[in-house]
Amino acid sequence: MHTDDDPGLPCVHCGLCLDTCPTYRVLGTEADSPRGRIYIMQGIKRGELALGSAAVSHLDGCLGCLACETACPSGVSYGERIEEFRPRVRAAIRRKPWRRLVGYVASNDRMFTLGLGVAATMDRFGLHSLRRRIRGLDIFPRAPRTRRDGALAEMPPRERSRIAPPAESKLDVALLTGCVGDRLKPEINRAAVEVLHRNDIRVANDQGLGCCGALAMHSGDETAAREDAKRNVRAFTRSGLDRVVTTAAGCGAMIKDYGRLLRDDPELAEEARAMSDRTVDVTELLVEMGFDAPDLSRSSRQAPGKVVYHDACHLLHAAGVEAEPRSVIEAASGAPPIDLGENNVCCGSAGSYNLDHPKMGLALGARKAQLVAEKDAQVVAVGNVGCILQLERALAMAGHDARVLHPVELLAAAYERDTD
Repeated sequence: MHTDDDPGLPCVHCGLCLDTCPTYRVLGTEADSPRGRIYIMQGIKRGELALGSAAVSHLDGCLGCLACETACPSGVSYGERIEEFRPRVRAAIRRKPWRRLVGYVASNDRMFTLGLGVAATMDRFGLHSLRRRIRGLDIFPRAPRTRRDGALAEMPPRERSRIAPPAESKLDVALLTGCVGDRLKPEINRAAVEVLHRNDIRVANDQGLGCCGALAMHSGDETAAREDAKRNVRAFTRSGLDRVVTTAAGCGAMIKDYGRLLRDDPELAEEARAMSDRTVDVTELLVEMGFDAPDLSRSSRQAPGKVVYHDACHLLHAAGVEAEPRSVIEAASGAPPIDLGENNVCCGSAGSYNLDHPKMGLALGARKAQLVAEKDAQVVAVGNVGCILQLERALAMAGHDARVLHPVELLAAAYERDTD
């Protein structure tokens, strides 16, 4: 699809993107596919289409998973195009009361804590299955189990890392914390600190980094996203640290895009590029530096069981990180993880997408739960907190008791068994 007004668009209408597009797989409509959305955006740019309710619905329905870019043989930069359109979609859409409520709760600490407390209370009174079917409460994680129920269930969330920082470190790094992920799954970053310290990588305290801006960018608020990026670039530059380490694929992809987002900023363009270049997923850094493999033969405690791995979209499609999480899981479990299946298709999390578009989020999550059941897995590993929450909900609604964990949690558990 070559057009005179966009000679840089190399789409040849081959259709290879269609099978990887989550919305096209569910709805089967051209307008809800990558090339269909490209046609819509081109038509609006040329003045042939209005940004009316139909166009807004199709564009707003995109998860931004970037699977189409991986599948495209012509190198169409779909992600940049849809991100450029999101502010226009945000301005055109009449925000539904539910979506306004979601945004308010997510940004209000008191309301967020209240929701988390209600969910935990229902779980402890045996109402977990009911709670998973209440819109808004369904996405909160399950309250910690009170009984011993498998090797990984024995690991309670820790208040702080058990492993002290190394006296002499190979690297000093900033670990991105805060935001929704740390409030809902703080055990992931605690496990990351333990694993990094065990491998002589010191995690700095109070490095000044905050929200990466991904949720704001995804919702079309580019101004807020840019302000988050500026604050983080300044903080990281002042810190003098070697790397930024992330445990959330979406956050890592966002920071790696700071160089593009701030390319026209006269003050921070160079620093933004440097921060992007020095940002890595925790599994990338472990493999790069050479991490200690736990001695699984020494443990008297049960191994995690059959582990399947699902690629987080922004690790696989945005960052190209594919082998490293699998290497970490193999070292932690004693066997290469089995691919969940349809790993190139989004689970339906996509930032706040599963809350903004609950029907599509539930449909995509249900398919992943079906694949987990077919694989008869005890553990699902995935490198993004949003995916973890989405898959936990899908499995709970399907009645499947598989654990959903970050690869670094598996490695932290293996280290703990190694020292028993």
